[in-house]
Amino acid sequence: MKLYKLIGIMSIVVFSFYLTDFVTELAINSNPLMQSIKENSDIYNVESVDAIVEGNTVIPGIKGKKVNYMESFLNMKDFGFFNINYLVFDDIEPNVSINDNSDKIIISGNKSKRQISLLINNNKEIMNYLDKKNIKYTNMIYYMKDIKKDNVIVESNKKKFLDLDTLLKKKNLNNNICILDYSNIEVCKKKKYYIVKPNYVLKTNNYIDVLNKIDKGDIVLIDNGLSLDNFKVFLNKIYNKDFKIIYLSEIIAE
Repeated sequence: MKLYKLIGIMSIVVFSFYLTDFVTELAINSNPLMQSIKENSDIYNVESVDAIVEGNTVIPGIKGKKVNYMESFLNMKDFGFFNINYLVFDDIEPNVSINDNSDKIIISGNKSKRQISLLINNNKEIMNYLDKKNIKYTNMIYYMKDIKKDNVIVESNKKKFLDLDTLLKKKNLNNNICILDYSNIEVCKKKKYYIVKPNYVLKTNNYIDVLNKIDKGDIVLIDNGLSLDNFKVFLNKIYNKDFKIIYLSEIIAE
């Protein structure tokens, strides 16, 4: 008899919680603010863009975003009215993503964004200049002492690559990116790291040609023999085209 009473009490408690949640949700959904959020959400939702896969290559897609009704409501309820600045979004992953194609070679960033990325291969003069100007670049490291804000390991020796890889992880600076023809690709594939092929290697004898070809999404490797003067000409061309310079880890991110 006591068992039946206990089961009955528990059933009432569970039902009460369910009923409370149901009534609360119904009240929120009937709230004019929630209705306003739902009515306006389609304007601000963004569809995801699939990555482009061709043969053994891939170009990153773009995440979409969808309004989170409840989080947006809670963000705005103290104001009592709709405000776009307080909308909360959930990311929508592309149906086809570079994350599902780690065996493919990334050949550029997404071409719909006016962005490029610079890889610097042991050119201290250009790195110092970029540091002073606070311009983003990705450093190709052979030694731990060369570490910067954004790095890729370009050591081909397996043991040295793994040692650098471990040290970067300890410092939370490992972005899991390798460079084709520079990094130990065998290790990169085993670890399922992103493998990137630069669009151009900018050198003294080809920088005019690259200037004329540079486009959105391009990844440009700056050779260690390029002079600072020639690099400045290249940099001015980038700014004239209204391209934003971002880290390699950013340009391949979806």
